[in-house]
Amino acid sequence: MTVEDVFDIPSWGGLIVVPGPLVISGPPRPEGAVLLRRPDGSTASAVLRMGEVFQTPPPEERRWACLLKGVETLEVPIGTEVWPVD
Repeated sequence: MTVEDVFDIPSWGGLIVVPGPLVISGPPRPEGAVLLRRPDGSTASAVLRMGEVFQTPPPEERRWACLLKGVETLEVPIGTEVWPVD
C-alpha cells in the first residue's frame, strides 16, 4: 500500500496510516514486520498491526485500519510504500 496520510495517536501506540486495504479484499495480515520505502529512496523497518474500526455512519468502502509501530510521523512521509517482510 502507499501512504496518503499519517495520524499520530499516542494512546493507540503508533501511527495510523491511510488508506488501508479494503476489507472485501481479504482478512487482515497478522501483526508483523514491514519495510517502509520512502519517496526519497530510503528505507526503514516498522511493525504493522491491522484491524477493523467501526464508525457511524459506516463508510461506503470499509477498510482495514493500519497501525505502524516503531516509527515517528516524520519517518513516514506521504508516498511511502509499505511492504510486508516474510
